[in-house]
This record gives sequence, structure tokens and C-alpha cells, in this order.
Amino acid sequence: VAALSGDARRCLDICRRATEICELASQKRTPEIVRMAHVTEAIDEMFSSPYINAIRNASLHEQIFLKAILAEFRRAGVEEATVQQVYHQHVALCRIEGMQSPTISEIMAICSRLGACRLLLVDSSNKYLHMRVQLNISQDDVMYALKDE
Repeated sequence: VAALSGDARRCLDICRRATEICELASQKRTPEIVRMAHVTEAIDEMFSSPYINAIRNASLHEQIFLKAILAEFRRAGVEEATVQQVYHQHVALCRIEGMQSPTISEIMAICSRLGACRLLLVDSSNKYLHMRVQLNISQDDVMYALKDE
């Protein structure tokens, strides 16, 4: 759990769920103690939400956009940013990866798609680059979904 989030509450939730899984399994046969298999099942269950699956199935630039949001949140110290701020992070990440940077209109389309999937909360104004964006899921879930990317 520390590798995924470092959050003690999430660790306790996983332990609670592992205990429930163990209790359900032991109702069918003799009682047993909670084992690592129960913990692994609880972790898989907790981190396989539809949102995480949506991130894993997103396009490469949508995933980079989510990484750019996380980078901007870390840089600014707040969990809200403008599309323009995220765009600058996105361009920097593309340079690091040696990829072609998307245009502003492509970034706006990416932002719209992620908003339509409810992964992002997007300020519904016509300010385009000055629209505010927030994650609609936890940063930990985004990092978990993108950890193999």
C-alpha cells in the first residue's frame, strides 16, 4: 500500500476488506487466518474500478495529459489548474518522451474526452485555455492506473 499511496486509511480499508474476504471463504470450510492471498485480492478489488480501467484504456496523449495534471498539481501545490498550465506540463512530458506535442485544439479535445468520461471535472466556460480542471478521482488512483505506462 505504501508503494501505491502511502495512505494509512487506505491500508486499513484493504486490511478490513481482506478480513471480510477471509471470513466469507472460511464460512464454506474451517476458519483460517488472513493471508497474503486475501490482501492481494482486496487490493485488486479496490484498485480495479471503472475509472482505473478507463485510464488504462485511454489514448497515449490522454494518459500523458493525466500525468501532466499530476505534475502541475505537485508544482503548484493545489489540486486545480488551468488547461494552459496543464498544456505546458504536457508539452514538457512530450519533449522528455521524444514525442510530437499536440496542438491546442487537440489538447482541448483530450480535455473534453476526459471530462466526458468523468475522470476530470472541467469548468464549463468558454475561456478555453483558462478553463479550470480538477481530477474527479484520487491522485493515488491515477498513479496506480498509470504505474506500468
